[in-house]
Amino acid sequence: MGVIQREVEFLNLEQVPVLTVDQPLFAIAKRIQWQWPDTYGEERFVVLPGELHIEMAALTTLGDFLEPSGWTNAITQADVAAAGMADSFLKATHVNSPP
Repeated sequence: MGVIQREVEFLNLEQVPVLTVDQPLFAIAKRIQWQWPDTYGEERFVVLPGELHIEMAALTTLGDFLEPSGWTNAITQADVAAAGMADSFLKATHVNSPP
């Protein structure tokens, strides 16, 4: 984070650095921000979760809306997917298909 901050300051002194990382690194970066707020605090550094995690959160929310609609039963009865696979569509998770 220090290297990114120095480079951004060198290129554009007024710009706040923005860092986009996967979930495990996001948790570490937030802890760094909380531990050293004067150097890496939220006013001095923006840390965002990666696009994949944002998309998965959005799909999970959509699944929460669809779950009571009977969508899983409709997909299963139409022989589009097995019950476990249809349910995984709602949870934004991956279930291995049987061989």
